[in-house]
Amino acid sequence: MFAEFKFIPFCGFLSLLALGSCSKQDPDGVYKGSISDWVEEVFEGTLTETGEESRLQVILKQTPDGLLAEMKFSQPDKKEVLRTGVWEMGDGRRILRFPDGEDTSEYYLVAHGARFSFQTEQGLTNDDGSLILLMRNEGLSRKGKYPIRISFEEDGKATFNGGGLANDLPGEWRWSAGEIVVAVKLPPEKGVEGSEQSETYKYFLHWAEDASNELELEKMVIFKPFLNKDGSKRRHWMNSMKFSERPRLKQN
Repeated sequence: MFAEFKFIPFCGFLSLLALGSCSKQDPDGVYKGSISDWVEEVFEGTLTETGEESRLQVILKQTPDGLLAEMKFSQPDKKEVLRTGVWEMGDGRRILRFPDGEDTSEYYLVAHGARFSFQTEQGLTNDDGSLILLMRNEGLSRKGKYPIRISFEEDGKATFNGGGLANDLPGEWRWSAGEIVVAVKLPPEKGVEGSEQSETYKYFLHWAEDASNELELEKMVIFKPFLNKDGSKRRHWMNSMKFSERPRLKQN
């Protein structure tokens, strides 16, 4: 009886292992879908200077001509000031650059929970020393859809296309903590110093529970190394996007 008692749960354990291994099937072939990303983000807030409260609006755009920025500054009873420039993702912050004659003014948007502080290298605060905080205006901001295609190949190889990337890019895929992780490194830009330290995009997927041939995209993470003056790596900047409504990639 003792041996029989031990044998029954052991068989059940083997059955569970078999079921678990089936659920962890490797992806194979081409999967297609689309993701949503901001094409225009509008941030708004106020700043207080010399006792006067002014309105500040910052607009960041992703366009075929590049990443464009606008800054609108409105003081009471004065004409609105509009400045145009460019922006890029930097070391944990958005970097905004506006031409100012022969010089360039540089500002930063840094996430603080649901809000974003508007800063400069020298420091920028309200009269009382508090940070200038902006909120994303969800009504004025716009998202667009970008098609993506992932081809899963043998030996952990993958090919990625889409999501704002122009060409097919080689990558790798692997299992990690029950998720399928696809890693794609952007190629260096010709003639751009330091571009060899390019971004790595990682896509975290898992099998859809209600469809055997569909993958769900849970999040996307971007890594970029930054260097010290001596050339050593300082740290990796990371930007992540977690999808509340997970995009589906269907096998083609």
